[in-house]
Amino acid sequence: MSTTQQPGKREADAGRDAIDLGGSGRKWLWPVAAGVVVLALALFLVLKLTGSDEKAVEGSHFGNDFQIAYQASSASEKAFLDYLNEEIAPDHGVTIKGVGIEDGNQLDQATADGQYIANIYQHKHWLKQVTDSTGMDLTALGEVFQWSYSVYSTKYASLDELPKGATVALLNDPANTAQALWILERAGKLTFKDGVDPWAATEQDIADNIGGYKFTYIEYGAGPRTLDSVDAVIDYNMSFVDAGTPDKYRIFEPDAPKEFAGQLVVGTAYLDDPQVAKLKEVFFDERVQAYLAENTDPNLSGQLAPVSAD
Repeated sequence: MSTTQQPGKREADAGRDAIDLGGSGRKWLWPVAAGVVVLALALFLVLKLTGSDEKAVEGSHFGNDFQIAYQASSASEKAFLDYLNEEIAPDHGVTIKGVGIEDGNQLDQATADGQYIANIYQHKHWLKQVTDSTGMDLTALGEVFQWSYSVYSTKYASLDELPKGATVALLNDPANTAQALWILERAGKLTFKDGVDPWAATEQDIADNIGGYKFTYIEYGAGPRTLDSVDAVIDYNMSFVDAGTPDKYRIFEPDAPKEFAGQLVVGTAYLDDPQVAKLKEVFFDERVQAYLAENTDPNLSGQLAPVSAD
């Protein structure tokens, strides 16, 4: 038998060999291509999660997904942020995401470090206590709402029914102690010594304890569980609402003073960040205060009020 191949067969074999050679010689390209795809996907996810997407302002520390820290136990603060995200933020091309943190120092430090673009859990007197005691660099951009702060009792139906010598529980931090005493002073149940700033008052600043009250001091958040063991508690409405305390035990509810309005607070290092300017547009949109005054959201109404004139 002749071993000489026919021309057509040689061409076919050569073509087959070329295909085989091409396949086996380029197998190493597939892992590289797959790796590139995986890396690209990972980079996309990282950018998406950090908010550093193509819509973010160039040179900003923050993306378009604004993370706002709030007191984790506060359903009202979360409801407020949800409203901003659904009704206000889309008009400004951003999103608002609430991040609940229970530890105030952790919350403030993360804001100062730029982990969150802002927080909303403190009035100016609390902020001053924080910055004075820790040295954190934080700056308030303005007031955004006022917490309703009331007298609660399961034993008496009104403030006037509290007997002489009634035991009244107050939050034990200086700013909230002052706020509680100021409520009683405005209600005519005590007076302050001459020259005392009511937003900095302590029990020692009382000139005349008209109601003869005995004060006891409790930790933040302890108001609802303390209620049955004292004659009255002065605390934030949101603490009682979150605990399921019936509204009938709210025996005195004065207007919240602007002096204790909740603020939008950012890290001082980021004051000039272009995204912080957009953040202000969202929070100080003219529709926000009207919503706080008119809404019927059970998680918000009666807990956060619009900022008053004084």
